[in-house]
Amino acid sequence: MSDNVLKFRRPEKQPEPPVKKPRGPLPAWLPFAVLLAVALVIYLVQHSGGLTL
Repeated sequence: MSDNVLKFRRPEKQPEPPVKKPRGPLPAWLPFAVLLAVALVIYLVQHSGGLTL
């Protein structure tokens, strides 16, 4: 009776890909720096005549 039993081999596990390290929290000054940069770009575009409001 043991001749009729199929024996299965467990498939080998693939190595897991490396996990990307999570970034730390953004510095508190970054939103203000972005806002200042956007304001500066708008100011420069207005004074070059590219944007009329």
